[in-house]
Amino acid sequence: MTMKLIKEIKKSIKDKGRLLLMFSGGLDSTLLARLAHDALGKNAAAITIDSPIIPEKEIDLARQYAQAIGIHHFILPLDEIEDAGGFSANTPTRCYICRKFRHKMILAWAHENDFNTIADGMNFSDLDDYRPGIRAAAEDMIWQPFIEFEVTKDMIRDMSRALRLPVCDKTPTPCLSSRFPYGSILDRERIKRVETAEELLKGLGFDPVRVRYFPFEAALIELDDIDNAVKLKDTIVKSLSDLGFLFISLNLEGFRSGTLNKAIL
Repeated sequence: MTMKLIKEIKKSIKDKGRLLLMFSGGLDSTLLARLAHDALGKNAAAITIDSPIIPEKEIDLARQYAQAIGIHHFILPLDEIEDAGGFSANTPTRCYICRKFRHKMILAWAHENDFNTIADGMNFSDLDDYRPGIRAAAEDMIWQPFIEFEVTKDMIRDMSRALRLPVCDKTPTPCLSSRFPYGSILDRERIKRVETAEELLKGLGFDPVRVRYFPFEAALIELDDIDNAVKLKDTIVKSLSDLGFLFISLNLEGFRSGTLNKAIL
């Protein structure tokens, strides 16, 4: 079943002629990049956004994965905080604003480079969460083959394992703005503080991990190994205090993707 589905998606990709893939280097887009390269060769390309809201490590991984696949890879620098009107206000439409801004820039790049189709790696499981970016994709005619073929996250992992991709067990890393409750103003310094805090915690062996940034310089840490985090309490508190956090807490519910969406759902 897995290989049959891979074959069907490749055929659909090949029918597009030339394809530009929005490529984050995550599980979904890496699989799609591999399928696109297999189907179209030099007529497929991947484009990665280099932005203050994307961890630098993720940009580096995207470069590595694209090189390993062999797909043509391009980096497009953008700054949503400064240039995407309304983004920094961090309303519940933040993701929609971001995607519309990115689509505008990528559509212009695609037109200049003769790509007739733009795709992203959104999958069928994403429909279960609050994903305003999906509406933006529909409005801007961004093709989403994994949604079209009803490919879930688990199916993507199965296909990635079948193709022996290095991202089979990679944990999701959504943009850093997702660490801030809606209504909290986004700025470069605070976003960088979150990125550094998460890298410090990963260095202590916690992955996945999120550092949610609440008012009054409060950090709410989400991770699964709570017992070990308590044992390393002093190290964690000192590390995050040195970054400027005044209050440091553990979420006893553990790691949960999309936690802050509970406030609007």
